Amino acid sequence: MSTAVPVPTVTVRGEALLVVDPEIADLGVTVRVRARDRETALERVRARQDDVTAAVRAAGDAVETAETTRVAVYPGSRPDGAPGDPVASQHTRITVGRLDAVGDLLVALGRLDDVEVSGPSWGLRPDSPAYEQARLAAVTDAVRRARTYAAAFGAELTALLEVSDAGMSGGLRVAGAMETVALSVPGGLHLDLTPARSEVHGAVEVRFAMSAPDSGTWSTEVFRG
Repeated sequence: MSTAVPVPTVTVRGEALLVVDPEIADLGVTVRVRARDRETALERVRARQDDVTAAVRAAGDAVETAETTRVAVYPGSRPDGAPGDPVASQHTRITVGRLDAVGDLLVALGRLDDVEVSGPSWGLRPDSPAYEQARLAAVTDAVRRARTYAAAFGAELTALLEVSDAGMSGGLRVAGAMETVALSVPGGLHLDLTPARSEVHGAVEVRFAMSAPDSGTWSTEVFRG
């Protein structure tokens, strides 16, 4: 009885790294006040937060979201370690969709008393086309690798057997920059911002069937010494 000859296969990992312009910017805004009692501290936080909200509304549709992420009230302390007046704070995360409006908003928020501003953190929207582009580029890389390996054995790809998403991630590592954006506000104050570009990594694992290797090729070339 004859035994079926196993079909040769090749499994590869395709990868792609795209460097793209950012689509959004995140800002962190913290209102922090100290008062003689907790109720007064909270009232002052609310008043300062109203100022933050007004600045955000003034930015119009440039702001996509403004979300409260943390509120805290805790006992303060003096330099000598003794108990101090209570401290209250509220943190807001702001996502700006128009990058040319980031500078104006930073300046407007930075002018407010008892307000700390951090950022911007540049990034991509969750549904950014860049993610799909990275995945497709990883597939192209996998096919190229597989064909190269098959050719090294004197064979060719004959069928796609399996595709597995090996994962994809977006980063905010600096990899070049967009053109510097010069932004001005009333009073002559301006910020020159250079949005950092984002890296998007795509990876895929693919298994192919291939034709029978050329025994002369792989025995004399691939495994030589």
